[in-house]
Amino acid sequence: MKRIILAILVLGVFSTALKAEDKKGLTEEEAQTKIQVCQQRLDSLNAVIKQLEQQLQGLQNEVTPLDEQISAIQKEIQELKDEIAKYPSEYTVQKGDYLAKIAAMRYIYNNAKAWPRIYRANRDKIKNPNLIYPGWVLKIPHGLVTEIEVIPGDCLWKIAGFTWIYNDPLQWPRIYKANKDKIKDPDLIYPGQILSIPRD
Repeated sequence: MKRIILAILVLGVFSTALKAEDKKGLTEEEAQTKIQVCQQRLDSLNAVIKQLEQQLQGLQNEVTPLDEQISAIQKEIQELKDEIAKYPSEYTVQKGDYLAKIAAMRYIYNNAKAWPRIYRANRDKIKNPNLIYPGWVLKIPHGLVTEIEVIPGDCLWKIAGFTWIYNDPLQWPRIYKANKDKIKDPDLIYPGQILSIPRD
């Protein structure tokens, strides 16, 4: 586009100069020569313009599929946001609720065995996981767990087996290796310890 504008400006300057010389008076032969020179330059500029238009068309052909990909990705992102929005970050306890029942709800975890995740996130409120009360607002953590606080009854094997950790008790050495600075004996971990959960 810049080259097209430059070409037009050059042509304009040349045309102005030609008009200035016309006022001085040219012979017919000089005028014909100037016209030929102008025509050659015009042809050259037209060739440049044509080449630039072809390049522009080529770029537009490349941009169109990219625009379509961007549109598809934006649609997918919006769908994911809409799906994530269905999963609450809090839940108000109703009469008859218990942690496993809440965890089994479709838009909580859809898995009754995931109840310890709710318990861990609400230990400031829940002293006994078997006792929760209507009206309590519980935090419902979602997303990838990268660390976990040890609570009474935990062991590396049990933590690795949680569905939201590795869902495989045999993966416990991964946690041990990532926390050797805190764990001297893999059979001994203590409540209150914060363990890293490697995800690579």
